[in-house]
Amino acid sequence: MKECPVCGKTFRPHHKTQVCCSKKCVNERRQRESIAKRIRICEVCGKEFVMPHPSGKANRGAVKEGRFCSRKCYGVWLSEKMTDPVKKQYGFKEGATCRIYISECPTCKQKFTAKDSRKKYCSSGCMYDHNKKNKVIRYENNWKQREPFKCSYCGKLHIPIYRDTSSVYCSVSCRKRAERKIKRCQANAYVRTSAERNGERFDPMDVLVRDGWRCQLCGKKLNPKHRGSYRDDAPELDHIIPLSQGGEHSKRNTQCACRKCNLAKGSMAEGQLLLFG
Repeated sequence: MKECPVCGKTFRPHHKTQVCCSKKCVNERRQRESIAKRIRICEVCGKEFVMPHPSGKANRGAVKEGRFCSRKCYGVWLSEKMTDPVKKQYGFKEGATCRIYISECPTCKQKFTAKDSRKKYCSSGCMYDHNKKNKVIRYENNWKQREPFKCSYCGKLHIPIYRDTSSVYCSVSCRKRAERKIKRCQANAYVRTSAERNGERFDPMDVLVRDGWRCQLCGKKLNPKHRGSYRDDAPELDHIIPLSQGGEHSKRNTQCACRKCNLAKGSMAEGQLLLFG
């Protein structure tokens, strides 16, 4: 058994030369070794930094790289090396230094170094988390509790849940029933419009007035004010021979009926066709 130098986990190696427990630990070990080889100290400001990957000439020792942490320090080194006429020609300022700003990240509360005083976050992830948190707080402060409303299908008073701003139904079952009702009404409207194209056009009020606002199935007197409601005694226009069975849309094939009798009749043919409209 061996102990992984990266994660400290004990494992059984597959061969004698295996050092780490997994490929992830191998890559992390190589990355640490690479960073340790590239650590340098700036010759101007004395800051410790990690230089980029050196070129082939730097590895052979032909070029000296990694002497300065930034272009500012390199400019200071050049300004000290150059003579006064050359400094005036290139516009070097006297007393230039490489400034390092130490600030605290408002998200993770850790201190970090930055080359710009305007940088507030240590990474883009902390900036994203901070902005997302502030956005949620602003939304919760501006959001108001919605008032109770009546369900558009069953008519019951419903108290909406938190952050519910656009619902119309009190439950999922009411929503599905309403969707089925809408589809059924659309299908009936399609059948009705196709029958109207082949039949005659007339006002339904003429048939209701012709029958004296009396149900032709049960003989009950109906109130014209209840037309369009969901009452059992609401007057409706009924087809004697339903459209689904090939009946025509005309005055002689229609009659006045109450809502209760019309629903009980369904798609059955009840009544007698009139000799004239």
